[in-house]
Amino acid sequence: MKGVMVVLLFGVDLLVPFGSPSLLTLDDYPISLYYRDSRFSTVLWFRPPYCLYELWAAKTLHSSQIPRQAATIQMQVKLSGDNGVYKATQRFPVPMCSPTGAQSLALGDHAYEMGPALACLNDTCIKAVLPGRRYSIRFLLCNQDLTVLAATGWSRHFRTRDMPHDFRTMDVYFGGHSTEMLVVTALTSAAAFLLLGAAGLALVVRPP
Repeated sequence: MKGVMVVLLFGVDLLVPFGSPSLLTLDDYPISLYYRDSRFSTVLWFRPPYCLYELWAAKTLHSSQIPRQAATIQMQVKLSGDNGVYKATQRFPVPMCSPTGAQSLALGDHAYEMGPALACLNDTCIKAVLPGRRYSIRFLLCNQDLTVLAATGWSRHFRTRDMPHDFRTMDVYFGGHSTEMLVVTALTSAAAFLLLGAAGLALVVRPP
């Protein structure tokens, strides 16, 4: 009987691939915006999942087979009232565990962008992120074969900003110049063009 048990256990061990990565679920992992006002009509900016790789590595025996440089972060997204699950169109690098205290709050490489477009999980469709809608997200840690190693729980809902009701409330800038400056520049250019045209015409039609 003992011999039969040993054979059965050995057979089970053969069914489990040696060195296969283990999935870690973190339902209470904190997910927040990069800073309080990092919300736009079609984009939300989130803090990277700091230490997610380290949490997974501390709970598995296979972390040495998957170095940080080979892993990536995927952001999955759910729209309130929609049963579908989508994903950010880009994958993100695994962040360092401890962000520096002098890190700037300016949006850049440190923030993870959700929007302005999302993709179906099977990459067969594109869905736009819309103003005034509520979205929840979760982070997935994946290896080089896109196998999910760790997953956070779904976040609370984050709402995109509404579109302004009055175009005059929009703070629009083009290349560092306001709309009023652009109008003045256009009028000045038109006046200069007319003066140059008049001068050229006078030279052509002047009497001999």
